[in-house]
Amino acid sequence: MPRLKKGLTYAFGELLSDIAKPFIIGILIAGAITFFFPDDLTALANEHTFLSMLVMLAAGIPMYVCATSSTPIAAALILKGLNPGAALVFLLAGPATNAATINIVKNIFNTRALVIYLSMIAVCSLAMGFFVDWIYTFMHLSPTALVGQASEIIPRSLQLAGAMVLTILLMINGIKR
Repeated sequence: MPRLKKGLTYAFGELLSDIAKPFIIGILIAGAITFFFPDDLTALANEHTFLSMLVMLAAGIPMYVCATSSTPIAAALILKGLNPGAALVFLLAGPATNAATINIVKNIFNTRALVIYLSMIAVCSLAMGFFVDWIYTFMHLSPTALVGQASEIIPRSLQLAGAMVLTILLMINGIKR
């Protein structure tokens, strides 16, 4: 029991405090994307999947984004019609590379190591993006339908209760800091 208590204290205390700010930023950006972007904005992305992946790669590499904030952003973009492969490229490249990481790799190693590092992240992200798109095509899946299904499984009252509990925990941990 002491290990369980210690684990729960860490999960709802220190860990939640560490991810609170990027999580809230990600949720706010995802909300803005969902509200302001038209539903057919990314129709072009589905016609030109490689181009959309390159755009997401270019957006993700310099952006200072962590996995906590990039996940809701990617989900919102998929809901607006972005192909899941391009969203995965953003999810992989964004947290793995950012301006701070790029600067550190260049200073500790050298420019050649930085180019290799960024190239490998780009190649692997694009390869995984194409693989995910292939799976969706092969299995005849609709990404927007799959992303939206979770809200249909969980009753609305439970969704609201979970949102309130999360908000209270975030406020409590915000007060502690």
